[in-house]
Amino acid sequence: MSEQQAAVLSGVSVCYGAVTALRGFDMEIPPRGVHGLLGRNGAGKTTAIRALAGLLRLSGGVVRVLGADPAETRGRISVLFSEDGLVPSLTVAENLAIWCGFYGFSRSESIDMTRNSLKAFGMQASADKPVKDLSTGNRRAVAMARVFAVPSELVILDEPTASLDPVKAAEVRGMIAEAAGSRPVLLSTHNLAEAQTVCDTITIVHRGERVLSGELKALMSASGFLVRTVEGSVVHRGTTSPPDSTGRVHLESELPPDMLLDALIREGNRVTEFRAAGRNLDEIFLNLSLENEE
Repeated sequence: MSEQQAAVLSGVSVCYGAVTALRGFDMEIPPRGVHGLLGRNGAGKTTAIRALAGLLRLSGGVVRVLGADPAETRGRISVLFSEDGLVPSLTVAENLAIWCGFYGFSRSESIDMTRNSLKAFGMQASADKPVKDLSTGNRRAVAMARVFAVPSELVILDEPTASLDPVKAAEVRGMIAEAAGSRPVLLSTHNLAEAQTVCDTITIVHRGERVLSGELKALMSASGFLVRTVEGSVVHRGTTSPPDSTGRVHLESELPPDMLLDALIREGNRVTEFRAAGRNLDEIFLNLSLENEE
């Protein structure tokens, strides 16, 4: 295990009776930036988060958080589960101040931290409202403000923008990116567009197993060009190349894009799509899902 990592799960297995939620699962959270934990509903994301928080018994493997056992680091991390955990009968400010108190801050410190975090999330006008009177989206925003109110060494977020409108969700993503400048953030989500916008590195889990991990930009990059034609196949320099399962042909060429496209058209190809071969996260995820369903 590298001491440079904020957290490491190594060969982790978790069983709930006859159901195996994680099976030999590995994940490393870098010491800075946003690490995305991606997967379909039921893939094992929340179980992995509970393992990091020391909230369950492992069937196998090792978990280290900030260089120690999770039971020893609960006061050094801040977690937002898919359920917000707010107390409905208390006001917004009271929920945040009590949370800060759990981390050992004084009453005056907690009040200041509450005020600053609510302002950052645009919820200061609701400070004195009972949580039960808030909309679903505003409850989520308050839960996010609570998590970021304390200067924890690792922030763990489980579907943080669920139920938020597009404007508030964009604000929250900005806060996540900003927070990652000073501390590591684990973002668990099945929102691939959000992950592609925010994450620096990712781990994809499928049926409790890791199926891909790495730096997002590197995973999305690829050489060459993707070409789709009316005919399906592509003729280039006397060679006919059949399409793959997506209906595209992957061409390697030293030509600049404009010259290659011109050459393809002159060779009789009726081109309907032409772009650099880099994949987006949707394509990566879909291909992995299809491969692992076989």
